[in-house]
Amino acid sequence: MKKIHRVLALLLAALMAIGLMTTAFAATDSAPTIDPGKKASLNIYKYDITMASKDGAWDAESYVSTGLHDDAVIDKLAKYAVQGVEFTYLRVADIAMNNEVVDGQRQVGVLYGFDGADDVLSAIGVTAADAHKSENGKNYFTSDMLNNKLTAALTANATTVKNELEAAVKNGGVAMSETDATGHTSSNMEQGLYLVVETRVPENVTSTCNPFFVSLPMTTIDGAAWNYDVTVYPKNQTGSPTLDKTVREAKNSAGKNNGSLTDIQKPSCDPPKTSNHQGRDFRPSLGGCPAVCRNRGGLMPAG
Repeated sequence: MKKIHRVLALLLAALMAIGLMTTAFAATDSAPTIDPGKKASLNIYKYDITMASKDGAWDAESYVSTGLHDDAVIDKLAKYAVQGVEFTYLRVADIAMNNEVVDGQRQVGVLYGFDGADDVLSAIGVTAADAHKSENGKNYFTSDMLNNKLTAALTANATTVKNELEAAVKNGGVAMSETDATGHTSSNMEQGLYLVVETRVPENVTSTCNPFFVSLPMTTIDGAAWNYDVTVYPKNQTGSPTLDKTVREAKNSAGKNNGSLTDIQKPSCDPPKTSNHQGRDFRPSLGGCPAVCRNRGGLMPAG
């Protein structure tokens, strides 16, 4: 029975493995619409997953990401909270519902409209030719396109891409308060697509989490409603740096690693997990780190 539950969890995780970006809807008459006047928020919880896994308190395959606050996860990992981690976010695109007929079939979904953030798109290899459509000088991309490009870029050259994306968020982005004693930090934000980068880590964190996209709002796991208050649980590796880890070189006076990234061999960090742990499913919308809450992105046939 335990093995069956594990298989079901993996199947659900696979369904969610399309990112912290928005899901598509199956029917035009039932697709929920976004309330443009509603505020959104991002909550991040940081835990020492290295130690939690070693202690048997955390199983990367035991949760399915939903983007929702999960007391069970927080209670289970409370003793592994990591304090002093700083994340910086940059709003890179608008979020828009899209309704169109393709090959005689109506499709409903979500697109992300960029009219700037050229440095971010360039860093992950996205060009105007990759746009699903263009209107009024703005290029609209699907979540699949953005997630796949980010994953490919980080896989090809994690060091360069991380450095470029970190530079991008520091140029106009907003630094969140450092995670507190419970490993938590949060920020109220307007709706849109955000790039989130881990910009400062404590001394014992030996690899930074890969940059990731978060859609605010994002859909619930069943695609029936919008979640405006998204929760993610990114992972880092802790302990002593070794030659197979991506580490920060410089240290500032506060004892935090805050220098450039040196990818000696391969990145070893696992990405954000969101509400129900997404584990290693999310290697991608953000690249090396699994992102916990992945929505299904792109377009789906209606009906």
